[in-house]
Amino acid sequence: MSVPKPLVRTRLLLARPVMHSTRVSLGAKRTMADSIASAARAPEGAIYDFDVIAGLPVQFVTVEGTGPATGRATMIYLHGGGHVVGSSRAYRAFAAHVAMHAGMDVLLPEYPLAPESPYPAALDMLIALYRALPSYGVDPSTVVLAGDDAGAGLALAMALEIRDLGLPMPAAIGMISPWLDMNADIERSRPSASDPWFTPALATRWARTYLGGADPLDPGVSPLHGDFDGLPPIVVHYSGLDPLRTDSEAFLQKVTLKSDSPRVIAREYPEMWQSFHLQAGRLDAADQAVEEFGKAMASLVEVPGGHGDVVPINRPVAGQGGRRLRLVKPAAAAGTPSV
Repeated sequence: MSVPKPLVRTRLLLARPVMHSTRVSLGAKRTMADSIASAARAPEGAIYDFDVIAGLPVQFVTVEGTGPATGRATMIYLHGGGHVVGSSRAYRAFAAHVAMHAGMDVLLPEYPLAPESPYPAALDMLIALYRALPSYGVDPSTVVLAGDDAGAGLALAMALEIRDLGLPMPAAIGMISPWLDMNADIERSRPSASDPWFTPALATRWARTYLGGADPLDPGVSPLHGDFDGLPPIVVHYSGLDPLRTDSEAFLQKVTLKSDSPRVIAREYPEMWQSFHLQAGRLDAADQAVEEFGKAMASLVEVPGGHGDVVPINRPVAGQGGRRLRLVKPAAAAGTPSV
């Protein structure tokens, strides 16, 4: 059953004072962020399992009838949350929708967050995970990197790092409401918008927390300032009410200036808020956007005929779970200073 758009917006508005307060602990903010992200209702046939790859806990999400059994690809999806909040556990129902529409298995890494683990901890661990995938039977040419908000920025930063290290490139990149330019937040030049809960002030606070003294122009934290030569095709979804929309607009302008830039499939949702895709299964607009995103990602991946025989990670049996996920940091670490 779809929830009226005004009700979803109201719930997000109620979260704003909590997420912006310096009196509320970081643990409480992480709990609230997870409750918002987990609002998606999973589709029928969703299957979840857990593993640890290169020391990083990973949730494995698939839907019956998709994934390696049908010869599709593997998506590494990086959750949003400004590098400070968010968890893979909260994203798994949403990831099931992505898996269903993309026809892929989805891996949700529980990457480390700031302030406990500032840059470059998350990027380094994600690169280690990517390096390890072939040992699980995953061909990098059938891997796509995706994410929303900070996770989308990490996905693009991963691709830049993979290219610079000379590793096999992924097949495609997917970004939803990407955060690509922390320098704009450090300089407080990001324009305001009408997003129900995310503001430029919060972006500045979280950027400072994540940077930990790093250069905000470093492409590892602000991939907008990187060189996009040699990158695979990219899908970008962005929202008109989101303060981060300017990053998508600047990204699109940059890629159009060079004839050898990667192919980009872009979609703007003028009347929607940041990462509204997370309300899949609850909001009609989110269902439609996730379907479009998934199909666009699938269209960019060419899977060898034999890939259907490869089973990455621990493909679970329907109705059976896997090992218990060990979180990098507890979601509700009471007493953790607020940021």
